[in-house]
Amino acid sequence: MIKLENITLRYGDKLVLDRFSLEIPAQGLTALSGPSGCGKTTLLRVMAGLAAPAGGAVSGIDPARTAFLFQEDRLLPWRTAAQHIADVLPRSRRGETAKWLAFAELEGEGDACPAALSGGMARRLALARCAALGGEALLLDEPFAGVDGDRAARMLERLRGLDVPVVLATHQPQVLSACDRMIALDGPPLREARG
Repeated sequence: MIKLENITLRYGDKLVLDRFSLEIPAQGLTALSGPSGCGKTTLLRVMAGLAAPAGGAVSGIDPARTAFLFQEDRLLPWRTAAQHIADVLPRSRRGETAKWLAFAELEGEGDACPAALSGGMARRLALARCAALGGEALLLDEPFAGVDGDRAARMLERLRGLDVPVVLATHQPQVLSACDRMIALDGPPLREARG
């Protein structure tokens, strides 16, 4: 179980998390849903150890063993799709590059640089790189932005097959319905939405 207990975090004068608590099962796909700006990204960043709360505690997740997908693709323009994958793999796993390109349905695009990819293809590459990096949990911020619903559903099944907890923030109804559970949020400050 991933537990956030009484987390408080501010950005300047803006109170984003105010003694916020939440429990997330340490298995399957958990979707965080809520309006833009409610605090979903901040919550993921706290879980990943990328934002330090002023108070509270996080347990059941080790940031050093967690892969994080940012809202931005963060692809290097001079690296090919295959190089982006190989860059996160240890030498002993470099032979897996084609597997991870297939994970993102990017077969045949290994030599393409980001400028030659569509927005959806670039997003899938960023997600494949995150999944290839792996770890004990995946935290994904809007992982399917620009990706069509059918392809997103297939990729969700592949994520489920990795057998690690996946927590993702999304607005996409088709993605929400394909996850094992959905946590509706509102804010700021962030809170679970009721009814």
